[in-house]
Parts: sequence; structure tokens; C-alpha cells
Amino acid sequence: MRDRNGAAGSLESSGGAGKLAGFLSQGLWSLFVFIGLYCILSMLVRLALPNALTLDEAEQSLFSQYWLLGYGPQPPFFNWVQNAVVSVFGISLFALVLPKFAMLFLAYAFFCLAVRELGHRPGFVAVATLSLLTLPQVSYMPQQDLTHTVAVLMATALFLYGLFRILMRPDLLGYLILGLAAGIGTISKYNFVLLPAATFIAVLADREWRKRLLDPRILLTALAGLIVVLPHGLWLLGNLDLASAGTIGKMVEANAPQGMARIIRALGSLALACIAFGALTVIIFGIAFKGQFKRSLVTGTQVTRLLGRIMLISLLGVVVVILVAGTTKITERWLDPYLLVFPLYLLLKLENVGADVGGSLKRLMPVFLVIMAITLLPLPGKTVTGGLTGSYTRINYPFAAAADILKTEGQPALIVAAGMHLAGNMRMQFPDVPVIDADQVITGFPAREAMKAPVLVVWHDNGSTGSEPLPINLSQVEALGLAPGPVKTLALPFSFGDGKTELRLGYAWLGAAP
Repeated sequence: MRDRNGAAGSLESSGGAGKLAGFLSQGLWSLFVFIGLYCILSMLVRLALPNALTLDEAEQSLFSQYWLLGYGPQPPFFNWVQNAVVSVFGISLFALVLPKFAMLFLAYAFFCLAVRELGHRPGFVAVATLSLLTLPQVSYMPQQDLTHTVAVLMATALFLYGLFRILMRPDLLGYLILGLAAGIGTISKYNFVLLPAATFIAVLADREWRKRLLDPRILLTALAGLIVVLPHGLWLLGNLDLASAGTIGKMVEANAPQGMARIIRALGSLALACIAFGALTVIIFGIAFKGQFKRSLVTGTQVTRLLGRIMLISLLGVVVVILVAGTTKITERWLDPYLLVFPLYLLLKLENVGADVGGSLKRLMPVFLVIMAITLLPLPGKTVTGGLTGSYTRINYPFAAAADILKTEGQPALIVAAGMHLAGNMRMQFPDVPVIDADQVITGFPAREAMKAPVLVVWHDNGSTGSEPLPINLSQVEALGLAPGPVKTLALPFSFGDGKTELRLGYAWLGAAP
């Protein structure tokens, strides 16, 4: 086998796919350039659309106003990175998009480095890395929304890099990387903790590699992970209910059956999630390698056995969660840290039966390019055609136009908005004004000196205010003792809409008449 940094064997260069395959087989730098261009293009597609925010973007917009050790049901790693970017660039769509696609790039890059540690030629490394595109959770879903999930993809790829490094050529840096990745993953998504646990058991079961766990340098891994997790961990001790309620709530369906019926339903959900996660990968590899693919399923190597154990033990951990936590619903997104390695697992098995995995890059390149194109189209397609289909995305909401009208009435000192999505969008449209989510109290925010009039309160207008003077919780600003002005309504057509479907917002001013 050739050196990790050596060039791959020659590939046919006829046609665009052949030339691109040849370029990607020159070394890691070419693969990084290609993936980087894909992530930049993904950013440009999002930036070309209106700056009304998706749900996760709105969350990041709102939370970027303050630094906390914990923000609720999601761990804070992505929030911290997002806040750092906003502190440099200010709040903008660019500042919200940059961290996600930078982390997505790093997920591919770290995975690429991980595969290289196994000693393969650049052609194999390129196929294995680009095969992540066959996982919809890696290729499609980040283009639609997602923030914390992209962070956990990056952490998982970094974890695999550290793991393969200490298995193949153990050094101090490898143990450090493994610990940092374990810590970052844990404060990215709580379900990540099953991966280090499963990996420990899987490595322990290998007679040759278990000595890596007895190496004194493993203490550096533990220390690095502890340092990363400790600040949020201390917060978590006093806020366990807040942190767990959202996650468990998403995994428990309303009116779900109890007892054995619940367990059977949850296990069925897990099985379907596994199939949905990896089905496209299996189909593509099955067609590309045909008979070799079938033979590969019954063979294995030391590395594939290890990866198989990691995936299996992780999924058994999910089964334990199902039994203990009352879970009824498992989504594919929950499986990201456990099954990210699935395409590599299959490719290593294929290589073991003599398949020319590196040489298959030219044949697979059109598939990868098609997937890239397909992943870029749905979000702008749904947004631009909303008026024709009647199906609108949150990006169609005309928040910029609404903000322009509100600004003609006055400049608020503080905004109270009903719900995180509306609050995050108000933060985007009023970048210099503190914004409060009326549905979620953040202790100590805004600062006391920012609690002054005039206060703009805004909510989605459903046509009825009920018995309350205003259909919005104003407990966070009631200490100001401000009387509300008249309730007004904005009705604006959706961006790219049919001119009839409208966004309706109710609003009122406290402490100042427009």
C-alpha cells in the first residue's frame, strides 16, 4: 500500500467526471478545495434568499444576545461559536449562516483525515469522504436548517480522527484530539455520550487494541474531555429538568401506547430510522459494486469489526434509552454520531473482497455531483415557488417589510415578542435593540439599564385577543409599569407569495404613543 500522502494510481481522464476524479485523487488538498467550494456555494444559496429566518436560525439569532453556560434543552457549543461570530461581524444572515457551513466543512475534513489514518490512498479517501453525501442527514438536512446537529457531525468526525490516530500510530496529539472531540460532542448534543461509551467497550473487546486504553496517555483524553464539558456540566447539575425536558419531549409522541406496545412501537421507530439513515448508501454501493457488494457483507477485517461493534453497541444504548426514558419515537437525526461511519464501514468491507474502491471514484462522481445539486435545490425551490404551491417556508415570512413599517412609528428601546421564532426575527430586523422571548424567561437578560421605554410588543395575530388586554406574556417588563397603547395589526403578503396569503402580526407600544 502506498504512503498516506502519495498520489493515487492514474484514472481515466475522459469527460468532466474523469477529470474531476483525477483532481480529487491528487491528495487531501484537492478534496478540501472541492468540499470547501460546495460549502461556500451552499452559503451563497442561503444568502440569496430573504433574511427571514428558519426556526434554528431564529434561535441562534435570539440567543446570540448573551453568553450563558446553558440555554435550555440543547447543549451550548453551537451557541458559543455563534456568539463569537456575531461578536465579530454583528448580527446578520451571513453571521448566522457562516458557523453552520464552516462546521459542515470541518465534518468532511476531519472525516477525510480519519480515513487517511487507516493508510489508504487518496482515491479511497475521496470516495469514503464523498460517500457521506449518500447520508441524507449529512447532505440534505443541513441545507434545510439544523445547527446543533451539524456541530455533532463535526465532533463525531473529529472523534473518529482521534480514534483512528491512536489505534494506528498512538501519540500524545491523538489522545488529546480524542478527548477534545468527546467533550465537544457532549456539549453539542447530549445523545453523543453513547458514542465514547460504545467505543470504549468496542476497543476493550479487541485483544490487540485494548492496550491503547491502558496507555497512561488516556488520562490526557479524560482530562481534555472534562475541561471542555465542566462549565456546562456545572450548569447542568442545577438545570437537569430544563435540559432533558425538550429532548425527551421530542422522543415521546402524544397519546402513545404504554407498556409492551410502547416498546414495540419505539423499537420499530428505531429500525425505520436506521433504514432511512443508510438505505441510500446501500442502494448506491449495491449498484456500483454488484456481486462484490454481496460478498463483502459476510467478510470483515479488524477495523470493520471494530466499527461494527461501535455501531451495534451504540444502537443497543439507544434501546436502553427507549426502555428507561419512555421513548416512542426515534428520528434519523438522533443516530448521526453512531452511524456516520456506516459508508466507510461498507467501503472497507468492499476493499477486503478486492473491490477497487479508489478506482470507482470516476464511476461514482456523477452520483455525488447529482446529490450535491439536489441538496442545494429544495430550500430555494420551496421558497420561490411558495405562491404557486401554497406551501410556504419560514423564509417567506415578510419580516423585513414588517420591520420597515414598525420603524416608521418609532424606535423601540426594548422588544417583547411571542415565541422564539418571532423573537429571533425581530432581533435580526432590529439589531441594536434587546429582544425578549415572552415565552421563555432568561434570568438577567436584558440588563437592568436596558429595561426602559418605549417597549414594542409583537405577536402573531390569530384574530382574537381573548380576555387579556394583550395576548402576550408581559411579566418580564411589568416592573416598568407601562400602560399599553392601542393594539394594531400588520397584514403583509408573503415573499414570493400569491399576493393573498398574508403574515398577520399584532403589536402595541408600551410607554410611548406612535
